[in-house]
Amino acid sequence: MNDFVDWDRLGLAEPQWLFLLLVIPLAIWMRREGKIRETSLKFPTLATIKQAGRGRVRTKRWIPVLLRYSSIVFLVVAIARPRYDRSTETIVSSGVDIVLAVDLSASMLALDMSEANEPEITRLDVVKEVLGDFIRKRRHDRIGLVAFSVNPYLVSALTLDKEHLERNLDRLRVGLTHQTGTNIGSALAEGINRLRSLESKSKVLILLTDGKDEPPPPHSPLIYAEGAKKDEIRIYTIAIGTNARTKTYLFDPSTRDVMRYPNGNPVVQVANYPVDKEILGKIASSTNARYFEARDKKALSSIYEEIDRLEKSEIELSVNAVFEELFPFPLALGIGFLLLQVILSRTLYLKIP
Repeated sequence: MNDFVDWDRLGLAEPQWLFLLLVIPLAIWMRREGKIRETSLKFPTLATIKQAGRGRVRTKRWIPVLLRYSSIVFLVVAIARPRYDRSTETIVSSGVDIVLAVDLSASMLALDMSEANEPEITRLDVVKEVLGDFIRKRRHDRIGLVAFSVNPYLVSALTLDKEHLERNLDRLRVGLTHQTGTNIGSALAEGINRLRSLESKSKVLILLTDGKDEPPPPHSPLIYAEGAKKDEIRIYTIAIGTNARTKTYLFDPSTRDVMRYPNGNPVVQVANYPVDKEILGKIASSTNARYFEARDKKALSSIYEEIDRLEKSEIELSVNAVFEELFPFPLALGIGFLLLQVILSRTLYLKIP
């Protein structure tokens, strides 16, 4: 076996044999109750009898018993046939293709989604944590990641490699797209282009934003939503944040990071960040999807759980079942302990009739 062991893949082919292990505590109980009486002396020599008062031999008398019961345990485990599952699964047909579009405008630095009595965190921190859970749940779906402010940025193309996707999710930060405004239409266009040509059973774009178009775009986002409907792409929209007016960190364009005081502490001010809930609702309804509002982390998590239920995956898997039998290991231990017990019982722990 390799150095790395996935413990979830370890199992027993015939676990019903483990019921034989119940004999061990029964035998111990019967022994203690005197049901099994041994009348022979348990000392190989008279010299050993003289040492009985010291307690060392009395303790050692349990060694053969321990070896006997240990051998029974390992032999029963061997009969139950432990094995390591090396089966592989190949996805023949993916259920749902999903593009996650995440707003990286300056308003994502707002602190209104921080939990009480916990360190303050930004809206973006909350979003990244919830998205990570969502990605891990959609095991068999291809997922892509798009970030946007004024212009969209492809963070990850659609992929089944969830570890790769999570690494790219960690890269998200305000300033990644070099702007701090918002253009919902550009995010829709990028997500739709990634999904349009695919032949999956279901195509989904999940748009998450906490603002409205700024500066005003040349085209309404609804134009892109109509195009998505023609391509049978559903667009779920999520507006996050508790209030338009909230405490927030400030973005420093010169460092493309949070603005800080000379002592290194982040600058916190109150700002007004309005969100265009009306347009988000129209985008979702025009594509036969749903619009949600998330005022805290719990609400955001429940929204992604709801989307997870609505967009069920129907996949076709090609399974190559391969099991590595591991019973020789407990079998060898069981036989080894049994032989050792027999040898010790006839030498060091020989019983005198």
